[in-house]
Formats: sequence, structure tokens, C-alpha cells
Amino acid sequence: MSHIAFFNIPGAGHVNPTAGIVAELVARGHRVSYAVTAHQGAEIEEAGATLVPYETTMRQTRNAMNDLESVDRFTTGDFVQVLRGLVTETEALYPQLDRAFAGDRPDVLVHDGLSGWTGRLLAHSWGIPAVRSIPTMAANEHWSLGTDGEYADFEPDHPGLNAVYGEIAAMLAGLGVGLTAEEFFGGSESGPALVCIPREFQFRGETFGEDFHFVGPCWSERRFDGEWSRPGDGSGERPLVLVSLGTIHNDDVGFFQACVDAFAGLPWDVVMAVGDRVDPGVLSGVPAHVQVRAHVPQLRVLREADLFVTHAGMGSVMESLSFGVPMVAIPQMSEQRANADRLVGLGLGVMLHRRQVTAASLREAARAVLADSSYGDRVRDMRGHVRRAGGAPAAADVIESLLVTAGVER
Repeated sequence: MSHIAFFNIPGAGHVNPTAGIVAELVARGHRVSYAVTAHQGAEIEEAGATLVPYETTMRQTRNAMNDLESVDRFTTGDFVQVLRGLVTETEALYPQLDRAFAGDRPDVLVHDGLSGWTGRLLAHSWGIPAVRSIPTMAANEHWSLGTDGEYADFEPDHPGLNAVYGEIAAMLAGLGVGLTAEEFFGGSESGPALVCIPREFQFRGETFGEDFHFVGPCWSERRFDGEWSRPGDGSGERPLVLVSLGTIHNDDVGFFQACVDAFAGLPWDVVMAVGDRVDPGVLSGVPAHVQVRAHVPQLRVLREADLFVTHAGMGSVMESLSFGVPMVAIPQMSEQRANADRLVGLGLGVMLHRRQVTAASLREAARAVLADSSYGDRVRDMRGHVRRAGGAPAAADVIESLLVTAGVER
């Protein structure tokens, strides 16, 4: 029996897109180990993998993202901050996971393609094939979030760059992985990649080569997410709107109050997931047809939803498209703004700047999308692209091809 390992960073937007791949591999008879923090392990274990928990040194993702110099454009200072965090994390995780797998080396390793340095370095040290998992837009010489002037400001002479590159070189030498900093960065975009969006949603998708496998979303059902029943009269005859800002920038009480005020007088059913940092009790004037909960089973709600008011995190965007639901996007950071720009450009929804959200603007945007059937038509077309991308079975095929290349018997 082949042994396939996943190494991921702690974050729902990185772990959730791989859960379906794990379940598919297990169903095909592979043994799967998954290294991530215990907090993120429930879905992985439900999918059939053996959890290999590690202790992270990173601050919670939400805190790191809230410390960005600018939420509108990723700056060089932000880049330096992220690199320093990855150096610290890799120095801590590499020996942890090297020991954890010392007597049970995997045959293939799947690692996060954005921040999964530990997985990439261990695969190199162990001499096994590896594949990157990319949960958002991919990057090449024709397009990347970091080099597109719309979403990032990069200063090549920034004083922190040389210092952090020196720290990376010292880290590589200290770990003894046999790579220089130049080799490490030079190979960061090489090798096969599983991109969890359809090629049609990718900026400049036609420019990506055959090593980029645009398999689309690979989520699993997340049955542990809990139960949900529709607000209002439950008849399903009224439009259903889901509201969520994800798991990081979800502490904006003013935003959720604006949603209550926007939808209170409308003949719609509304479900608001406010996260664990907003007390639903502080929201005023919440009518019976507006359901406010800390968390909801998002996939379950999207199956019935007519509109999704979302922060435009890629996982949420792909889940919305998977169920044919148009969006009102309210991005909270530059990466999400790129996603929102793409969905607006493809006619899959509209976007509001987070500082422009009022009860009136939100109500107007929601009404516009629900009233215009062309949004639904284009979303259904993209849903077709999502399905044809192949999802978890297509991703599993790519991973199995690496087993064949490595001469591993199933």
C-alpha cells in the first residue's frame, strides 16, 4: 500500500480545499498521513487520513493578516514580515516532522504551494516526488499577485529584503537540506501543482503550462459543521441570502449591523455567520427572518442560497460557484480583491469596497444581482467549468501519476 503525506499550514482556506483529495485517495486504497495542527484536524480525520499534529510557532492567521501595513495592497514590508514568519515556522517544524516520519517515509508528498516550506524541503531531503497544492490564484511570469501593480507594491531596495534573504540562507544551512537560497527561490514555482480553481477563473489562465493542473475545488462535505434549518417560514419560496466574512477579518460589528439594517425590511430569508469574535446579542433590530449564528454549515446553506455576501476568499468563491450562487463581494485584503475583481470581470457578481458598505449600498447591490438573471446564467456556466475541471478525482490522478513515475506499487 502506497503512503501519501500532506503537509499543510494551519488555516481553513488551505486545509479545506484538500480534504476531498484525501477522501478520494483513501477510497482508492492509499494510506494517507496529514501533518497540520490538531485544531485543523477534524475534517482530515473524517476524510480518512491519519493526523500527524505539529506545534506551530505562527501567530494565529487572523492576527498576522490584521498586522499588514495595508489591506488594499500587499507591500514589501508585508512580504518581509511573512518571510520572517515562515523562517521561524520552518525552523521549528522541519525537525518535528522529520522525526515524526523517521520510520515511515511517504512515497509522495503534497504540500501547500504558497507557504509550505517544510513540506517542500523535506521532500527534497528525502528524495521523494512532491506536488504543490495551490488554494487560490496561481502565479507565473505572466501574472502573479505579488507583481501585479494593482494588488501589490514591491520595492526592490526595501531595507528588510537583504536581511530576510540572509536569514533564509542561514535557515537552509542550519537545516542541512543541501539548497542555497538562490536554488530554493529559483525552484519555488517548479514541479507539478494542483490548482483548486478552474483554469477559466485564473487570471491569464491560458499562459500556464501542463505542470499546472487546474482541478477546481476539492472540498469534502464537512459533515461535522453542524445542523442548520432555514429561517423564516422555511417554505423556500423567498430568496435566501448567506452572509459571511470568513475566519480572519470577521470582527466588524458595523458590517454585520449594516447587513441587518439592509435586509430587515425585505421579504428574504437571511443567514449570517458572524464568527466567534462578534456577539450576536450586540446587533440590534434583528427580525425573525434574519438568522445570526457564530458558525453555519456553509455548504449546506449554499445548496439553497440565491445570493452570497462574501469576503471573496477563494475557498468561499469556489464553493459558491460550485452551487451556482452569484455573489456580492466585499474583499477585506488585496488577495481577496483580486478574487473579487475576477468574479466581477466574469460577470459572476458585484463588488463593494469595505469602506463603502452601508445598509443602502448593500441593499442596492443585493437587489441588483437578484434582479438580473444574467448573473445566474454566467454563474451556471462557471459551475460547468468547475465540474469539468475534475475536482478531487482529477487531483488524485495527478498524485497517482507521481507514484508511477517513482516506481511505487499501489
